[in-house]
Amino acid sequence: MSTATHTEQTAERPALTIVKDNADTPVEGTVIEHQGAALATRPAWAVSATERARIARRHATTNWLYLGWAARGYGRLAARWADGWRDDYPQMIRTARADIKAAKGDAGAEQSAKRAVKQLRDAYTHHRLVYSAKTGAWVGTTGLAGGTAITVGGVWTSLVLGLGAIAYGAWRGQPDLIAAEDDPGRIEILAAEGEPFPIADATNRTEAAECVRRALVSEGIAVAEVEAGRRYDWGWEINVRLKKGTPADLIAKAGDLETPLDLPVDGLLCQPLRTSRARATLRLVEGDPFVKMPQLPDRAPNSLRLRDKALLALRMDGQPTELSFLGLNFIVIASSGGGKSITMRSIADVLTACEDTVVIDLDPGGNGLEPLAEAIGVRVVGADQMHLIEAVLEKLLKVAKARATLLGKLGMDDNWVPSREYPAVVTLIDEYPQLSQKAKALVVAILRVGRKSRVHIGLAAQEATKDSIGAAIADSIALKIVGPSRHQDIVQVFGAGAGANGWRPDRLHPAQGLDPADAGKAYIMGGGSADPLIHKFIAMTRDEGKIRAAARAAAGRPWIDDISLETAGVTFDDLHTVKPHAALPEAVELARLAFTANDDPERMTSEEIYDYASSASETWAPQDDEDQAKAMARFQDALRKQAAEINPNVDMKTKQWRGGRGYYLATLVELTGE
Repeated sequence: MSTATHTEQTAERPALTIVKDNADTPVEGTVIEHQGAALATRPAWAVSATERARIARRHATTNWLYLGWAARGYGRLAARWADGWRDDYPQMIRTARADIKAAKGDAGAEQSAKRAVKQLRDAYTHHRLVYSAKTGAWVGTTGLAGGTAITVGGVWTSLVLGLGAIAYGAWRGQPDLIAAEDDPGRIEILAAEGEPFPIADATNRTEAAECVRRALVSEGIAVAEVEAGRRYDWGWEINVRLKKGTPADLIAKAGDLETPLDLPVDGLLCQPLRTSRARATLRLVEGDPFVKMPQLPDRAPNSLRLRDKALLALRMDGQPTELSFLGLNFIVIASSGGGKSITMRSIADVLTACEDTVVIDLDPGGNGLEPLAEAIGVRVVGADQMHLIEAVLEKLLKVAKARATLLGKLGMDDNWVPSREYPAVVTLIDEYPQLSQKAKALVVAILRVGRKSRVHIGLAAQEATKDSIGAAIADSIALKIVGPSRHQDIVQVFGAGAGANGWRPDRLHPAQGLDPADAGKAYIMGGGSADPLIHKFIAMTRDEGKIRAAARAAAGRPWIDDISLETAGVTFDDLHTVKPHAALPEAVELARLAFTANDDPERMTSEEIYDYASSASETWAPQDDEDQAKAMARFQDALRKQAAEINPNVDMKTKQWRGGRGYYLATLVELTGE
């Protein structure tokens, strides 16, 4: 036969015959030509049941009835249990003990390292107790059930349970499973000698230091020394000394360095050291530093004073963030979803627990501190209540000025001393950019005169624009809290050069949908915090806030003392009589508010008034084709024209006096009809 021939095909099975041209007879089955040889194989269906049983028996005998597999499987389970029992604590303790030796006579660092060792040992003991208790409970329950089954069921039940135990162990120890774990189907290009490798591969401090050194060299950074510091649950802290350049070079290349180190996005943080321009601390964040957040502290009504430090957040290195608000004005910046509400509620929770502090809540764009409403002294919320917000701020400014005259009379020396009888006043203002120009000017004025009177301001906004957070705000606020935000907010709040020094809240990410991301995390400058480390505020639920506010209201909250109100000539009982007022032309209003923001001096130069106007409104800032002189002339021209429309009889010519030229307060008061 010189050609290929096909056999009959039946419904039960197809037949395929492939034969060489010189074959004598066709061969049934599948014939594969391989390297010049014809190999005939039998399909699986052709193997009889008897033969399959014989193959299985031989396989079982060869593998000693799978007892070796079972032993290997239970060995793997035991190793997994041991890993969970240790949970990396021995390595962390060794690392912390190495820090004691590295202190080299630094008593403070040595004591800190010893405390860390003790904390880790205590945590390790607690972990082992809990882990052993869970294991004991599981073993006891399983053993009781197995023992009961054996006692009741007899020999056959014991045999079945024994075979089941062997089968489970054999399944866990089968070669195919091990092979699958050893060969996960992933191809990885291993680093050549001297090339960077992932930080996750570092098992000790020396390897971690070498890992970072290689990564820095790969990015062209001249490094003189790399020393691995402490290893945390979330990653490594590495100290670097540069040969040339500045730590700003590290910060600029942080994103590029994350690739060779195999870190998450924005997982490399850099902190330059103020004591040495060549040194910086790198924090390689592999996981969440805030997995173990502390519980919300229980703050009983009237249990605190404004001077007391209170726990508000946790720092990424495990240290508690405790702040005192005595003498502090503060600002909170966080984009939508950045946790601004969490931060403001946490602060308000502390303030409403103080026996010597009146809390006032102003919010032109939302619902303010609604969960704590019962413990708030005055609340004005809503965009249509701007006239009331202005009225409250006017009264607070008068109280701040009046208290300055009472210090000697009350024996308080240079600063007001808060007490239950003479409480401090803290006004929390959310959505600050939405305030009217008059309200903003009043806030600036309070910031300038209120600190010694203990009339404080706390601001919150989604972004720090130039016309809302001007120089007057930045200069008057000592405590700055910035969560997920824009890059330009860093300069506006923290100051020029802050980004190059490690203050990078723009690398935090706001919540997206159900993913909380970095909501509630922030950088804190002031209030005792001087290092660019991430903090996370302890969240308080709405229900918890309502419960606390009700308890504090029932216990009695303080109110502004009568002597301050009488001296200031104000009362807060007449707020319901305040009516909205007609808006003034912008240039006229800004000129009048320049005096308000500067505590109503007798006169101000044209330059001083323009400086306020240009910072408060982009309308009067220099445009593309203008210098400052032309922009100032444009503002003054608009001021004269708008003043003439309001009252032509008011003389708006600038007046000359020794050392300057500008306007008198009396002229603006006459113009605005106050």
